Amino acid sequence: MKGFELPLVRTKVPGPVSRDLMNRLKAVECQNITYLSDDFPVFIEKSYMMNVWDVDGNRFVDLTSFFGVSLIGHNHPLVRESINSADIVNGMGDVLPSLSKVELLEKINSLLGGGYKGILAQNGADSVESAIKTAWLYTGRQKVISFENAYHGLSIGTLPVTFNPKFKQPFSDTIPDWGISVPFPGLKQTPEEVLQLIERHLQCGNVAMILLEPIQARGGIRKFPAEFVKKLSQMAKDFNVLLAFDEIFTGFGRSGKLFAFEYFDVKPDIIILGKALSSSFPISAMMAREEVMDAWPVSEGEAIHTSTFLGHPLICKIAKNVLDHIEKNRLWIDAESKGNYFLKKLTALKEEFKDLIADVRGWGLLIGIEFRGISAFDISKALLKKGYITLPSGPRGEVLELTPPVVVTEEIIDNFVAVLREVLSK
Repeated sequence: MKGFELPLVRTKVPGPVSRDLMNRLKAVECQNITYLSDDFPVFIEKSYMMNVWDVDGNRFVDLTSFFGVSLIGHNHPLVRESINSADIVNGMGDVLPSLSKVELLEKINSLLGGGYKGILAQNGADSVESAIKTAWLYTGRQKVISFENAYHGLSIGTLPVTFNPKFKQPFSDTIPDWGISVPFPGLKQTPEEVLQLIERHLQCGNVAMILLEPIQARGGIRKFPAEFVKKLSQMAKDFNVLLAFDEIFTGFGRSGKLFAFEYFDVKPDIIILGKALSSSFPISAMMAREEVMDAWPVSEGEAIHTSTFLGHPLICKIAKNVLDHIEKNRLWIDAESKGNYFLKKLTALKEEFKDLIADVRGWGLLIGIEFRGISAFDISKALLKKGYITLPSGPRGEVLELTPPVVVTEEIIDNFVAVLREVLSK
């Protein structure tokens, strides 16, 4: 069926057209943006559901959803219909709002159970920054606690809460110092030890917010222990500190729950959303409890946090229709069942390659294979030559991250596991 076909690689990967485009891109783009080498990347030309085609005519299967965005599948007919039926394609988000902006915010609030207000943006870092500003306004304090291996964006306002030193080092002299990083519970320190450390920071009286990804994606597919999060939530309440969940990757069903906070039986003060929100176009949202969001002053005609494309009418319409689709079809249930099937197959593979695979873990269609002694990026490049698009993650690049669209089939999963077995055998 179109969009659900297995890979078909006709040329060397990368092919000749991709290689030519490498040289052209190298001449016009900042050299730090796109990694270019003899065996990476391919240049994409079109996509549909599970399949992606490159400029050389090779057909790939995408197991990344393009950074987790295309939850419902690439170029989904629903998205195309939303575009084709649009009567407005641009707007003035904080001056002349659109109907679709209102309907989208109402929809997100409804899915969260009510009691939230939002600020829309175009990417995750923007929404993390608006969460930080909100916490500052509400508490009158400045410090923000985040966790080891956290990834909350690379803007100057999010670098203090993103962990990887590689991202910070070139700008170390200018990065603000209000970020506090603590260990991920259960790795280098026990959950109780981490809680004690956080409590000592809170006792200083200058912490505005605790920020976490309920399941770290780029950090290596790691879920916070449930009991730790419950105790952390209570501690935040005790110190009148806001608890914020960055659900940019996990929100709207990918984790096997509509929202990953459901795993912990807590309701965050702030929830940051993106990626699957539109399953296509750039949009994000920061939702905060009404009382918290009302710390912002009422607009007197000049917003103090906005952007040109805030509440873009067309993208809001697409996002609203996508969320209706996710809710109507309860796609988080599909993510859970297909994720369980994927994990079962990968766990069996782990038994075959105990010397190479240290762990297989996942929640819904947010899955990681942790390797020992080999680079996940090397595995990813080998899989690309076989027609599968994957990504490495983890602090040392030791985890292969698998985040396919929810429309992934058992046939594709079975074939991928067979191809991965072949790659590992070599």
